[in-house]
Amino acid sequence: MKKLILASAMVSALTFGTISVGAQEVDWSKFNPKHNEPQHHGHPHHHDNKHHELLNKHKKEVVKYISNYVNQPEANVNKLVNEQKIEMKKLIFVAVVSKLSKQPMENIIAAKKENKSFKDLLSKYNIDHEQFHNEMKRVHGDLFTRIAPKN
Repeated sequence: MKKLILASAMVSALTFGTISVGAQEVDWSKFNPKHNEPQHHGHPHHHDNKHHELLNKHKKEVVKYISNYVNQPEANVNKLVNEQKIEMKKLIFVAVVSKLSKQPMENIIAAKKENKSFKDLLSKYNIDHEQFHNEMKRVHGDLFTRIAPKN
């Protein structure tokens, strides 16, 4: 039943997109119908703003953790964050891709600025999606264990 509803929605969306006059062109290659399903990645906090706020609230601890993680001086990571105006959740993403690809974080940021999608970045640096996902889960788990409020 879900597949039928999803197929109907896709046909409707594609039909609407082609008949609409003056509508913005949609990049369907990046369309992911499962994106809004809460359990899609196997962990419910994937799109949880409270976690993002917690990361930003504990910026100093996150930067310290990431500097150790990528084996860079804290001052270098802070400089990168400030110059590039990177929020903490994106810093974690960049650090994980950097570590798995053995590339400097600056290269990852530059590639992302070239409008590389998440999938393109993993492909460019020959990173397996499952390997990336598992490392992100591990890093997030480790970070949240360190910064989560202790009651």
